[in-house]
Amino acid sequence: MKIDDIRSNLLDLARCHTCSIRDGALCSGLSDEEFSHINLSVEDIKFPAGSTLFRQGGDGRYIYSIRQGMVKLNRLRQNGDQRIMRVLRPSDVAGLEAMVAGQYEYDAIAIDAVLACRISVEVIKRLDIESPRLHKKLLERWHQTLVEADEWMAELTSGTARARIARLLLKMRLPDQPEISTLFSRDDIGSMLCMTMETASRTINAFQREGIIMSLDSGGRFYKVDSGALEADIVITD
Repeated sequence: MKIDDIRSNLLDLARCHTCSIRDGALCSGLSDEEFSHINLSVEDIKFPAGSTLFRQGGDGRYIYSIRQGMVKLNRLRQNGDQRIMRVLRPSDVAGLEAMVAGQYEYDAIAIDAVLACRISVEVIKRLDIESPRLHKKLLERWHQTLVEADEWMAELTSGTARARIARLLLKMRLPDQPEISTLFSRDDIGSMLCMTMETASRTINAFQREGIIMSLDSGGRFYKVDSGALEADIVITD
């Protein structure tokens, strides 16, 4: 291995050890020795807003651990429409289905600027022998992803428009600041919740007028939310 490659690997290792989301991400709880198995094959990749991490049906060569930003997972339906199935945030993992299926089941699109750790599926497969604990952790994360995807579909596509928006606001709260919720474009919200963009906008505006949420930026991305009022609204309007 060349000196420059060794230096680059050491710098990557240092960045990963000090990563602000490591405790909640793919590699949490690993020993330094186990961590080194995967770290030397990790690439830091930046994706501008609107760019594609991978395409539905594409060759599944990598998985992506999201460190910064949000990613929407779109699925192309038989009628040609795109449906947003889920939104990923920091510490979530995209592309785990490639480990078994060999291809991606979604389009993964950066909602805003995204920083992700890209890991080769071939490296992951070798971990079954070299680091069984990490391989088991990956399988657990995949199962968790499937459970969360089912919950998203069940909770966000049924009930009244108010109940759906309320559930979305609760789901999109920041883990370290539960009084703050992050949203995305009204068009994407409509696609995810099976409603028109206009209905999504009217419902969000109604919550603002009633003081249940308060916009914190001009772009309509960040909101201060009254979680208790949102939960009560779901009970009343669902």
